[in-house]
Amino acid sequence: MRNSEIVEALIFSAEGALSIKDILNILPDASKQEIEDIVTELNRTYDRSGRSFMIEKVSNGYMFATKKEYSPYLRGLHKTKRLSNAAIEVLAVIAYKGPCSKQTVDNIRGVDSSSALRTLVDNHLVDIKAGRPLKYITTKRFLEVFGLNSISDLPDIAQFQEIFGEDQNIEQEEDLFL
Repeated sequence: MRNSEIVEALIFSAEGALSIKDILNILPDASKQEIEDIVTELNRTYDRSGRSFMIEKVSNGYMFATKKEYSPYLRGLHKTKRLSNAAIEVLAVIAYKGPCSKQTVDNIRGVDSSSALRTLVDNHLVDIKAGRPLKYITTKRFLEVFGLNSISDLPDIAQFQEIFGEDQNIEQEEDLFL
């Protein structure tokens, strides 16, 4: 078996993003660069053959993802949960200000965030960091859902304020599906 076939099988069978470290534990003779080259070549192969999927680098790992142009078809197949506007607001506060307490989230939003926080924890998008007070942090799943390698990949908040202004509503073109 070739390393490319093994890497493909590992990523395919992983529940979430599979880190390069995990791949190197299984293929100790391979290098980080070799793994990155294998993923690049696999994606070229998928693209040349017109596949509907690709391997995406997220959360400092790799996972299979369906290409965006197929999302309208997938919506019809999967009965998905949508996050409420309140949950998206809370998630944004935690992503940009986190780790932060419930009180911080409530103060920024001006309303109680208990229900939205519970939804985000239940969906594994945020987690609770022990301490006093309890602090909420984003999770690896959050990075995977949003296709990010790290929190630092979030757009700069100042860009939103420049483009949309603080008081203007921002319409979301794509629904967030879990």
